[in-house]
Formats: sequence, C-alpha cells, structure tokens
Amino acid sequence: MNPLIEIVDKAKTRQLIFEAKGGILTEEESKVLEQYLTFSAKLCIGSVDGKLCCAWGLIPPSMLSERAYLWLFSTELVGEHKFMFVRNSQIAVKEMLEEWPIITGFCEIGNDRSIRWLRWLGAVFSEQHEKFLPFEIRKK
Repeated sequence: MNPLIEIVDKAKTRQLIFEAKGGILTEEESKVLEQYLTFSAKLCIGSVDGKLCCAWGLIPPSMLSERAYLWLFSTELVGEHKFMFVRNSQIAVKEMLEEWPIITGFCEIGNDRSIRWLRWLGAVFSEQHEKFLPFEIRKK
C-alpha cells in the first residue's frame, strides 16, 4: 500500500474527482463541486496505490482573511483505509491552520461518521442550519 497526499492543481483535481465518481454525482452536486474547485485557494488529494481516496480544498472569503471554508470529497477507499485517513487528516488540518487559523464548514445532519471525524479534528459545532451543522476548527 502506497499512501500519498499531494497539493495539486485544479485541472488534475477535477479530472480525478469526476473519474472517481464516474457520473454518480447529480447535476447540482457537480455544479457545487465545480464552484468549490474554481474558488479554492489550495487543493489537495489523498490517494492509495494511485487511486483517489479523497480531495479537499480551502476557500477563503478574501486574500487577507484568517479563515477559510473547508470542503471534502471522499470515495469508498476512505472506509477501507480509515486509520490512514484519520491520521493524515490530523496532519493536513494542522498544516491548514498555519495558513488559515480558523477553518469553517458545514456537515450534513445525520452524517455521523463525518461529525465524529470533524469532532476528532477539533471541530466545534453551532446550531443546526436547515439540514446542515456549521462547524469551526481553530488553531490552538
């Protein structure tokens, strides 16, 4: 098993994500993902043996902002490599917090696995907003 995390460009990330999902994304999900890719200041992918495991990006509201919005796209490989995903997530978030001391985002209500993962990374959740839980991770 050869795990790898790398900073990548938008074209490579777009290609890998759409190959991994192979048309499974709805039209709306594809549009949202395209916006995330367009506005991300930093993009990373995690792979195992050359296969996409996850991709994430950070979207700051401005170039001078101390906060950024985190999004994550994951494939079934995350479930197959849980320990490696969690361990590398902690390292990645620590690096992100060096550049943006406040990371924000939303997690879908009922997605218990993601909520546990975010709590493990230090996320604090706010009051539910429609079908999502807002979260914030701060540099310690």
